[in-house]
Amino acid sequence: MPRLVQAAVPVLLLSQSVSCVASNKPDPTPEQVDSQTLASIPISPNLPADIPGGAPGSSLPAASAFAWQEFIALNWPALGNPRDTPDTTKLFGQPGYTGPLVWHTFRGKVEIYPGSGAPNGYTSQPPSFGYDAPPQYLYSNTQFPNGGQVPPCAGQDPGLPTAWINLDEMSEIGLNTMYAGKVPAGSPGAPSVPQQFLFMAKANRQEYAYVVDPATSYYTHGPQYAAATQNFINFYTQLSNGGTAPLKPPYINFPVDTIEAKAAWRRLSTTEVASGRFFTAPVRYYESIPGSANGICYRQDTWGLAALHIIRKTPTAPYFVYATFEQADNILDPNGQPVEDVNGKVLLNPGASPMDPTITVTPAVAANPATASSIEHFSPASANCRPGQRLYYVNSPSAPLTTQGVICVNKRVHDIPSDVIAANQAAHASIAAYNAANKISSSPWLYYKLVNVQAQPLNKQQGQPYTGSDIATFYQANIVVETDSNLQTFSGQFQKPIADPSVNTNNLITEFSLTGKPLTNVYYSPKLYNMGGCMGCHGNAQVSAGTDFSFILAGGRVAAPEVAVLPSSAPLPERVQKLLGVLTNHP
Repeated sequence: MPRLVQAAVPVLLLSQSVSCVASNKPDPTPEQVDSQTLASIPISPNLPADIPGGAPGSSLPAASAFAWQEFIALNWPALGNPRDTPDTTKLFGQPGYTGPLVWHTFRGKVEIYPGSGAPNGYTSQPPSFGYDAPPQYLYSNTQFPNGGQVPPCAGQDPGLPTAWINLDEMSEIGLNTMYAGKVPAGSPGAPSVPQQFLFMAKANRQEYAYVVDPATSYYTHGPQYAAATQNFINFYTQLSNGGTAPLKPPYINFPVDTIEAKAAWRRLSTTEVASGRFFTAPVRYYESIPGSANGICYRQDTWGLAALHIIRKTPTAPYFVYATFEQADNILDPNGQPVEDVNGKVLLNPGASPMDPTITVTPAVAANPATASSIEHFSPASANCRPGQRLYYVNSPSAPLTTQGVICVNKRVHDIPSDVIAANQAAHASIAAYNAANKISSSPWLYYKLVNVQAQPLNKQQGQPYTGSDIATFYQANIVVETDSNLQTFSGQFQKPIADPSVNTNNLITEFSLTGKPLTNVYYSPKLYNMGGCMGCHGNAQVSAGTDFSFILAGGRVAAPEVAVLPSSAPLPERVQKLLGVLTNHP
């Protein structure tokens, strides 16, 4: 995609330079600029336009302040109709407010990519094409004859308002399922798997209008979609082989201010609910109907927000800016003691192995043709950790070369950087001051922290670990959204099946093609990058699927919701099989 022009001078620096001329004082150092940026994180319902000075070359403090401003604006109480709109008559963290927040009113992925037919409320009239219709989740009308609507479970009141939060993903993009030892496994009531984290993905008005426009109807994965994605894939293929032919339209290129959000939610214990440290909201989730081969039903309940990803295309970041936040109490030791404080400073286990047992990864190496010896391997082959109150995960049994069994989380693979910790301290101070000024006695937002933010692509040599001082930013990962070893240290691309049919490459990562050629995963004109973390992962959707960093566009129509599963029986969902099939189509 074309590179956009970076703004010439950061706004903050420009205003200070003018002042310096009048007072004959030296210009501020970058450290002083960053300090002042963090000291002025506003509590505002308005999204920041961009990182001051532009995303390319921005500092981590400046990017962190931008991320916090996004987080605050998107977690503002919303009008609901129109969607995506803050209610400026209400406060951030409004006491007693039970309605949706701004990002809640984005469309869930099945509201943009329905299992059958057109999106709920769709009209052919621009500019919004029916975007503001109330939430309704319509899957395949073949599997769900009532127009694609999933029926309520036994005992579920069908008259409740449709929850804005639709938890129709049960895994971390099919690689593993995630659980919280904090919730007693035998606790009564729904869901049937109370410890499991469930996930959802949403996108805003800009994405919806772009993909449902009758001129293209990209959401259907029809001929226009096929042509546009193939144009970009062809361009990337020739570029990665040393070619110089220009990228010609049509190709997928989301408009500026396109936002996608992914969130992790879970059932809370009684003690956690009473703590006031979690934001809670009504959610819809799905379960299998006992005795039915394909039957699925829905339940609604109030759950806690554990993590939130925000990716946004800004005027200077055509590759999107990737920010990820977590609730403060995600990482606990077996006895329930916090491993990090609310700002991300490590309190316990600084020298511990991140996983229990220790997971060792032998990376894939170049070979032509690729053989079993060139495939990534994990050890030990199996695990049986006793979680206590820790987080734990189970890799998909469809990926036998990854460690199987229960794997516990002791800490992050890469600690939260000091600059991000400083941003968290500054944001929490701003929230506390705002609360005091508005007589808000308590707010759950004081217990959420930025983990990291990627504002520009970085590069890594294939076959070698990244060792830069910004290693945590390069490998950016959320501990409850990208938990397993593959995702905590992601770079390269998803492994393509090799010629030997006896070797199952599902869910494995490589940095080399089947002919041993070094792979890249992000194109930002005029360069190709082997990027890590969130951006590198989403880059697979760009270079392998041609969908401009969007997994939900690459995944297409959502035929059915995914259901909660026990740790020992986590299958690879059909949607994920399809998506990984698309994303492993690298040259």
